Amino acid sequence: MWAYNITRRACLALAIVSAQASYAEEMVAETLATPQQERISDTVINRDLNTFKVAQERIAKLNNNGTEAENYYLVKAQAWLDFAMHEYYENDRSPVIENALAQAYMLIKQMEAADSQISMDTTVIPESVRLREDLWKIAAQLKQHQGFACAAAPIAEMEVRLVWAGHEHQELGWRHAREHFAAAERLAKKAQKLADNCFCPPEEKPCPMLVAEATPKVEQPKDKAIPLDNKPLLRLVNVPRNIHFALDKSNINTKATLVLDKVVKILEAYPHMNIRLVGHTDSRASKAYNLALSERRAKSVLKYLAQKGIDSSRMGIRGEGFNDLKTAEDELIAHALSRRVEIEYFGEEIESYDQTGDLVVEEMRQQKAAKSPKKASKSKPKVKK
Repeated sequence: MWAYNITRRACLALAIVSAQASYAEEMVAETLATPQQERISDTVINRDLNTFKVAQERIAKLNNNGTEAENYYLVKAQAWLDFAMHEYYENDRSPVIENALAQAYMLIKQMEAADSQISMDTTVIPESVRLREDLWKIAAQLKQHQGFACAAAPIAEMEVRLVWAGHEHQELGWRHAREHFAAAERLAKKAQKLADNCFCPPEEKPCPMLVAEATPKVEQPKDKAIPLDNKPLLRLVNVPRNIHFALDKSNINTKATLVLDKVVKILEAYPHMNIRLVGHTDSRASKAYNLALSERRAKSVLKYLAQKGIDSSRMGIRGEGFNDLKTAEDELIAHALSRRVEIEYFGEEIESYDQTGDLVVEEMRQQKAAKSPKKASKSKPKVKK
């Protein structure tokens, strides 16, 4: 196997183009220059393996010196090295090993030099063919995505996988390329999800990002105070759609402000988006009282968002009182879920969720309920007279 592995490397010196050689030559030159007939000894084989080992050590050193493990260029260098090593052990006889290895070394040396102008283009080496343009297009779009920093690692790996798949397809046909195409598809989905959810720090659920264009909705909000323009709608994911309130309160609690701050960032990022704030209450007290309380809650949210810089003309309000109650096995939890303002979004196609991180359960009643059995056990039984 080793003899074949070395024999297939007769044209090593021709494998790397001059632009790549300037970066890779320090570790690869001697390996590439060795004539075929001399590449059958343990010494030469060990030197080849050492070339891979040193490349791996240099990648690890970059990481140890502060380059993040998820860095786009570091991940891509590792992917190229994995590609080269796999083909070496598989006894590939084309120059693919040298070209893949050169790509890895080129990135390694540029990172070691702290080069701030490293290209993000991924070379399709001569031993490969560019296939699956749909996946290449996704990679290109994600590189322009605001959430690229979160998705850099799978994007880098996906691109090299596509080159690898193209090589397998050219050498052995689709059946051998299939697993690499499948891996690229999985990485594309992972990268898309990471990019979409990269807008805010994920304390609970991350803020949304643009993921796809959609056809404009014909539905208009009932509130005349909420204008809509005719721009194409965009699909957003993980948008929080509610905040909660304490019993009989309309002031916004600290945890709810964190949710609303995310909403502010969303509205700032998408200035043609408009919202309606719908206030709700639990089932206790009169209908008139709860209707007024629900309106105060909606106004409170509008005031907070306006103070954060959101134009009031983009927001409408409505009070629903106790017309739309939430349910739960625990009555106090159900009341807490019902005391809320829901945010309805217009101008984008939204995938929103009910968040509960700011839920305010009636603590005094809970404490009394917890203490009452203890008091009952300590009290002396009454004597009938």
